[in-house]
Amino acid sequence: MTMQNYQQYYDNFSPADIEALMLGSLNDGFNICEECVDKWAADPSLVALRHEGADGSSTQLTFKQLQEKSSQFANYLASRGIGKGDRVAALLPRTPELMVVIMGTLRAGAMYQPLFTAFGSGAIEYRVQQASTQLLITDPNNRSKLDEVNGCPPVLLVNKANADAKYASDLDFAEQVNAMATVFTPVRVGKDEPFLQMFTSGTVGKSKGVAVPTRAVLSFYVYMKFAIGLEPDDNFWNVADPGWAYGLYYAVVGPLLLGNTTHFCEAGFTPETTYAMITKYNITNFAAAPTAYRMLMANDHILGADDKFNVRVASSAGEPLNPEVVGWIERRLGCPVMDHYGQTETGMTACNHHNLAQSVVRIGSMGFSMPGYKVVALDNDYNEIPAN
Repeated sequence: MTMQNYQQYYDNFSPADIEALMLGSLNDGFNICEECVDKWAADPSLVALRHEGADGSSTQLTFKQLQEKSSQFANYLASRGIGKGDRVAALLPRTPELMVVIMGTLRAGAMYQPLFTAFGSGAIEYRVQQASTQLLITDPNNRSKLDEVNGCPPVLLVNKANADAKYASDLDFAEQVNAMATVFTPVRVGKDEPFLQMFTSGTVGKSKGVAVPTRAVLSFYVYMKFAIGLEPDDNFWNVADPGWAYGLYYAVVGPLLLGNTTHFCEAGFTPETTYAMITKYNITNFAAAPTAYRMLMANDHILGADDKFNVRVASSAGEPLNPEVVGWIERRLGCPVMDHYGQTETGMTACNHHNLAQSVVRIGSMGFSMPGYKVVALDNDYNEIPAN
């Protein structure tokens, strides 16, 4: 396959070309669940999620099943009076229930708010208070963190049967949601209205709220298609946690937007589980943070001398990859790796693109402006500095 030239595509890029691929539009609005799920649900065999449980069990959700389950959750939200503009948070590991909550919230036109499972009570309290969160879904392993959260919203508990008796007043997720109808008409949201309630990582000062507008899905599509290089027959795995932007944007919304299967590993990241997942699910397109790649390289001894994988391309985001890690990935995973750069507030903005032919790829460089963006350097007077 001959790749499009990066510069030609960038110079001639039109958001209207991406908009034309969507069910919604910039004029009429979007429903992100409709774009990610309903669009692909006509094929009952097409898998949306493969889930590797912490106990080693394997489950999956087809797009059709996710359409029905997200409708049930949306109906539950509607029964509570939760809808457009309201925030629904999940403090859950990477499970099928998490996917149902995300897509069901978006189907209802409400805003999904991720809560990283490593957060303590203070971080949770700050975020739910700042966002005026209407409902919080969690599980027995994380429930105790909410005991000291002042102003905690109502709690819906996954796997309530395994929870401490003191949480008897919490509503049971399965009992409540499974009683609902499996049909719910998606609520479209205006292009400038938000569908995600994010918070920055708080690098400088306190974490700040970021409301992500629905039009951001156009850039999500461009990133997945051209930087990640996602192809229809790829088995894609982004190991990033959906509790943060890179995992939520590009391990959940992004792949489903293109009709691809995504993968959750509930056990969390270790070199052993990573190699096992790549092998078991024949991962062909892989994304992770530089820290993960460095851990894999440091545990190279786990691999046999002749171990081979079918990974076609790899991507990295978060910080630059050093030459030693790049060389190791090319040698041991057997594929090229590209550096990408973005932020919670902007999504990905500068990338080395797997599916666009660039004039050069420099190790340690974030690459070129992603189509639709212009990334430049400014001097102290905010004047653009010409490229060397």
